[in-house]
Amino acid sequence: MTFDEYFKNRTGKGIDYDGNYGVQCFDLANDYSVKVVGGKQFVGMGAYEIYTNYANQPAHELYERIPNTPDFVPKKGDIMVWGQGLGKWGHVAICTGKGDTSWFESYDQNWTGRNDPVTLIKHNYNSVLGVLRPKDQSKVTGVKSAKKVEKPKPKELKGDLNGDGKVNVADVALLAAHVKGEKMLE
Repeated sequence: MTFDEYFKNRTGKGIDYDGNYGVQCFDLANDYSVKVVGGKQFVGMGAYEIYTNYANQPAHELYERIPNTPDFVPKKGDIMVWGQGLGKWGHVAICTGKGDTSWFESYDQNWTGRNDPVTLIKHNYNSVLGVLRPKDQSKVTGVKSAKKVEKPKPKELKGDLNGDGKVNVADVALLAAHVKGEKMLE
């Protein structure tokens, strides 16, 4: 499932992934990680731990951890994580790719703390720790990455002893030298 397919079917709806505490931001991150990125659910008591406890997250190998800096702008599909400066549990949302260094847009759940369904929200960067970016962007874009095309191996010619792609007098001379014991064939 791609990013666009996922949010087309979930915007305006609440996701209670774990069946506890109603619709939480953490539920949206878990559902997205499993259904779009193909990973496992995140672990932790607060959303901020998705970022601060990155090394111990079950699917950390599927993501690149990128800190928030003054020049940072999130990409579509990034999982944005706020720290405890925002509140005891932090917050997590999924970025749309719209924005610049002063604002960004994301799909959030429970942004106001009242079990809000999945909604588009425009944010500033206050208390943002950084993002987890899916390494496989085809899961976000829906475009398969181009596979490396291997060059076909040249057809092996019988009698081409010197490897020049031709059978000629040079090959006959090499064979004659080998028979006389003057030159070893490779």
